[in-house]
Amino acid sequence: MPLGIPQAMELEHEELHDELRKLIKMPGEVGKAAKHVAEVLHPHFERENDLALPVVGVTKELAEGRASADFPEALELSQKFKAEYEKMLQEHVEIVKALNQLEEAGKKAKKPLVVSFSRKLKLHAKTEEDLTYPAVLMAGRLLQSP
Repeated sequence: MPLGIPQAMELEHEELHDELRKLIKMPGEVGKAAKHVAEVLHPHFERENDLALPVVGVTKELAEGRASADFPEALELSQKFKAEYEKMLQEHVEIVKALNQLEEAGKKAKKPLVVSFSRKLKLHAKTEEDLTYPAVLMAGRLLQSP
């Protein structure tokens, strides 16, 4: 797969954004909390799309020992991501705080879909911390190897 965001990851981000847009339109505390989530989430998603996720696109070639003309750009992106890594993790902390507020608002409003969305997005963040981000860092190391 060439340098680029894997389709499954791109679709997942789009789905999360679509769901969040619906929640923002809800009245009261749920809408307010959803808007706050969007404010902290959007710049984070943009940085992921720019730095991390395109590198994931070349991991199959790396794993299979194949070469790609996209490797030099992937290396550059992985190095930029490495420099932003701690900031990205800190942003997850802020996103999870906002999601906790959204989840509480959903419980108070008796909106199980809001609670479910909050939990789904927290799991998404955890998956990135445990799998996606380490894959980007590992790809960077492999791309640097002679």
